[in-house]
Amino acid sequence: MSVDQDTDQDRSAGQLSLHNDWFPSGWSSYLPRHQAMTLCMLFGTATVRGLRGSIDDVLEQQFGGEPGRFFGRVGDSLDSPVAWMDPEALECAETEEERNRLLVDAEEHRARCEQLLRTAGLPVLTTIRELADTMLAVGIATRHDDEWSMPDRLPGPETVLALTDDERAEIVDLRRIWECGPADQALMDHLVDDLNRPAEVFTSVDRLARATDLDEDDLRHALGRLIQEGDARLERGRGRERTALDDLKGHERFHLVLDWQHFEENRIIVGRV
Repeated sequence: MSVDQDTDQDRSAGQLSLHNDWFPSGWSSYLPRHQAMTLCMLFGTATVRGLRGSIDDVLEQQFGGEPGRFFGRVGDSLDSPVAWMDPEALECAETEEERNRLLVDAEEHRARCEQLLRTAGLPVLTTIRELADTMLAVGIATRHDDEWSMPDRLPGPETVLALTDDERAEIVDLRRIWECGPADQALMDHLVDDLNRPAEVFTSVDRLARATDLDEDDLRHALGRLIQEGDARLERGRGRERTALDDLKGHERFHLVLDWQHFEENRIIVGRV
């Protein structure tokens, strides 16, 4: 969980802490996305800053009785309705047809999530307060003797909801993406910084894993994402035939061919200052 210094200035400025596991957990796909994330920030802030009392007390301590902007609109409160769709998404729709499609998709998503909640014995959500109670009920946060806490690893929706195999697979893929972000960066750092953006590299999975200080599973995932994005391809043999990553054993040598022009034209690079 991210931690901010607890100062009077921080509190007055509404500084918040968001649990590191919120996005990998998968809950944003099964709860009202924006409001659930803001509540997760509220729980996290109460935890790391030692704010005590009910959720109303925490809001009072953090926002001085003016939580509206925290929930998205001036005047909103814990007793405001839940929103399964961000109103700004509709404002971005360029045609009436697109707007109607967004509304239909949002309604189908809401119906599916409400069905999952009912099957799990949880109430259908009508207010932000009920959303907060549900998040507490599934273990995203806990309040004991007015003291707030959150587990290091949030219980995922698959531990509570009767998800389909496809939905469970989507969560696994989501977590893999979040957890392997450092692996992607380690591979790119090796290709850019150590090898100076080569046109190709003659290597193997185990050699590349050692060079990037990654285990082979994480290296394969990062390499697979590079190939999937169209930034690289694998070739083998004297005839330089294209091959699939899954067909390669760890020790088998191959040519990793990089397309740096494609990489630069299709990637957004975020740097840390």
